[in-house]
Formats: sequence, structure tokens, C-alpha cells
Amino acid sequence: MPTYEAPPPAEGDGAYRQIFHALDTGLVRANLEGYILEANARFATLLGLSPAAMVGLHVADITPPDDVATTLAQMNAALAGERQPFVLNRHQTLADGRQAWVRIQVMLLRDDDDRPLQFVGIAQEGLPSSDALPTSAPHNERRPGPGFDVIAGMSHALRTPLNAILGFAQLLRVDPGQRLSPGQSEKIAHIEQAGAQLLDLLSDVIDLARLEAQSLPLQIQLLPLAPMLEEALAGAAAAAEQAGVSLLSRLPEEALCIWADRDRLRQVLLKLLHHALREPRSGGRVLLEAQALHHQVALTVSDTLHDLSGAQQAALFKLPAAGRDPGTGDGTHLGLHIVQRLVELMQGRIEVSSAAGGGTRLRVWLPQGQTLQPLPEEAFTPTKSAFGELEGMVGEHPLTVLYAEDNVVNIELVRQVMRMRPQWRLEVAYSGQDAIAMALRDPPDLLLLDMHLGDMSGLDVSNVLTRQPYTADIPRVALSADVLPDLVREARAQGFVDYLTKPLDVGRLLRLLDRVSQLKAE
Repeated sequence: MPTYEAPPPAEGDGAYRQIFHALDTGLVRANLEGYILEANARFATLLGLSPAAMVGLHVADITPPDDVATTLAQMNAALAGERQPFVLNRHQTLADGRQAWVRIQVMLLRDDDDRPLQFVGIAQEGLPSSDALPTSAPHNERRPGPGFDVIAGMSHALRTPLNAILGFAQLLRVDPGQRLSPGQSEKIAHIEQAGAQLLDLLSDVIDLARLEAQSLPLQIQLLPLAPMLEEALAGAAAAAEQAGVSLLSRLPEEALCIWADRDRLRQVLLKLLHHALREPRSGGRVLLEAQALHHQVALTVSDTLHDLSGAQQAALFKLPAAGRDPGTGDGTHLGLHIVQRLVELMQGRIEVSSAAGGGTRLRVWLPQGQTLQPLPEEAFTPTKSAFGELEGMVGEHPLTVLYAEDNVVNIELVRQVMRMRPQWRLEVAYSGQDAIAMALRDPPDLLLLDMHLGDMSGLDVSNVLTRQPYTADIPRVALSADVLPDLVREARAQGFVDYLTKPLDVGRLLRLLDRVSQLKAE
């Protein structure tokens, strides 16, 4: 490591130095090798040192040991051309005895010819970056209160054991080496069905908490309706086939556009279709229709399976009162209540009608969008993995997955799944720092990242590796129990090619591995 040499004083330096040391904001300067040139009193106080004692220290000396590799990689990325500031966090005992996080934002200054000059850091007392709101969150989004944090934490915690239950159930069902008897297959199907229902309830509880906290972000945009309807029909097709119900559609011939949030509209359509398929009677019919009328689009889901009385219609979108029997306990009222709230947030409304012997009809009205010219097709293609539409194929060369995960049960599940793809080798990093170090030392063919590691988030790991030229192009895939749509959007916006959720869909992971194998073989 280069030795530190104090720079000569610059001409006209007096006014600058007076401002530098007078500010009540922590400021520090370091040379391009990372040695500290100067720190003002506020910066030194936050780190528990004197300004004189800091001069000549290396940045690594004031960085927690577990974060040194990440910090040095971020500095190298800045020198290589990365323009975004990066953040260092350290837990510090302040002079008054309080425990606090010190957050240091670091940027690289350049001269008029774009040559690097020095690093400058700005220190503040606050929260670490992983606890802050995403930078892409809308400016008017409210941060949820502590009650939401508790509910979100419980949901995440419940998804972890569910990942093991449903993941290993899938392995029992698809393992070619251990064929199940019809009775065993039926029992596995019951486990998966009950697990799927519990997952839906967990997601609904999170959505309800965010709605009550007015912290559910929406991205209202102009969407072509046909792809959204086709996707919803495909999502409900398996349930309809299993129930022996005909799932039909009646869509307008003209292209319709609609103003809505893509993810929430998909959620609304699927909930309405699955509601119509509840407690099915074989031979029934469910119909999805769309029609434009008076600058609005009516989306109608009707079924011949259920009749509702006037009282049932009046209570359909209401939550059960405290202490009252919630009915079947399948989450129907909770799901439809959330549908109503989401539709209203998208400036629409929902209505219900039913007649004896004629079934039930749920109709959603949303604003129709008008376009003067055809919109680019790629703007409305549902987000998919960047691997495209390749069919699963087995590659011939050994490939490596680096899986960052701190839960041993989740790791064992992925290990068992990958035994079905012997051309793949699994490497495990138990922390974000380990994942960065392992990827820099031996770049894998695929990164599989949990979003909540013990020391940092999967997004943090991805951002560091993206700044390094020899790890920037590694495909990154999230595997997380955090299914909040805004986090999924954030991951995709930062270059993740796919977002797998826990409980793990075993088949989806296998198809992903096959697609990477095919790309590597080409």
C-alpha cells in the first residue's frame, strides 16, 4: 500500500480551510490511495478521534473490518469511472455516551479535464442505508409506522419456514428417483394447496397494513389491456382446470389502453378470478370480459357457480367486525376488501350484482387511456427474465451458482434442488461481505441473492459487484421472502434478471438454470 505524504498547501487556501473547519457537518478529505488528508472537528468527533489523529490514517482504518473489502471495491469503482457517491456506515459510541450510526457519503472529485483529484466524505449521525427508504420511492410516499414493521417482519419470518415446507413438498412430488403412490401424491397436493392459501393471506395482511398506513406506492401508467387480461387468464387456468370449471374470455377486438398500476391491476384480476373459482362446482363457467364505455373500461368477472343474497352483496367488500365470525376463513372478504381499496387508489370503482340461479358478477371500472400513435411494444411486455423464452436444456460444461443466504434450511433446499442439475455447482456465501469477496475472487456464472442478509441487502451486494468490470455482467437473481412489489421493482430497475420468491417454486428455479446453461453453451 502506498505511503502517506502530506500535500503542500494550496495557494489561496485560507478561506476554504476556514469554511471547512467551521461547518457543523462532518467533512473529510482523502487522497486517491485512500489516506486521510484532513478532517474537520465534527467529523473527528463523530468517529471519537481528534482531527490531528486522523491525518495519515487509511480509509480502511476507520471502516468496520467486515466492510473493508466492499469499501475498497467501491473506491476502485469510482476511480474506474463510476459517478455515483457511495455510503459507508459504522456504529459508534459518541462523546456523550450515546450509541449511534455514523453515515458517511463519499464522492470522488475530478478536475476540469475529468481527472480524479481526491475523495471527499460527508458524515452525519443517522440510520444505515439499508434501513432507509429506497431512493426510487415516490416523494409523497409515507414511511410505515412501527406497527407495519412488526407485521412485515412477521410475514418475512413466516415465509422462511413455509419455504422449507412447500419447497421440500415440491421435491417429493418431482423427484424422479422416488415415485410417490397416488395416496402420497394426494397428501402432498393438500400440503401445497394449504401453503398457497396461507401465502395469499400473508400477502393480503401486508397489503392491508400498507393501505392503512397510506404507504402503498403506485406507479400509474398507460397500459395496453390485452396482455394484462391474457396474463390473468393464464394465471387462473390451472385452478380452473383442477376444479373442472370452464374459464372463458370475451375481449374487444379493438386495442384498449387503461390507466393503472401494472402489478396492482394484475393482482386485482387474479383475485377476482380466484374468488369466482372458490368452492367450485364441476361444470360451472367463469367469464372474463372487457368493454369500453364513456372513457372508462369495464372489466367483468362473472360466474355461474355462486348466488349472493342482498345482505351478502352489501358485506362482500367489508372486513369482518372484531369478534365476529369471519365466515369460511379463506380470506375471501380480506382479499376483496383489498381489491376495492386498490381499485379506488387507481381512480376506479368496483360493483357487485347477483341474481338467484344466475351466479355473481363483479365489475371493475377504470379510466380508459387514449393514444395518438401506437405505443412501443416493449413498454408493455410483462417483466420477464432477461434470458428470454429459451426452453430448458442441459449444458455440457460445469457452471457455478453463488448463493448468498444466511438461513441453513433455505440453503439445504436449494442444494437439494440443484442435485437435479448435476452440471451446476453450488457455492454458498453466508453474508453479503462473503458474497462480494467470493465473487471478486472467482466470478460465478449466476448470482442468487437473498434480499435481507445479516450485514447488508442483496441490492447492496449487487451494486458493489456491478461497479467491477469483471463481475458487472454476471446475471443476478433475487430469491427472497420479501415480496413487496416496490422492492421487486427496485431490484429489476437495478438490473436483476429475475425475482424468485419464497416459498421457492422449484420448477421455476430449474428452468432458470437451464436457460443460463443454454446461453453459456451458445
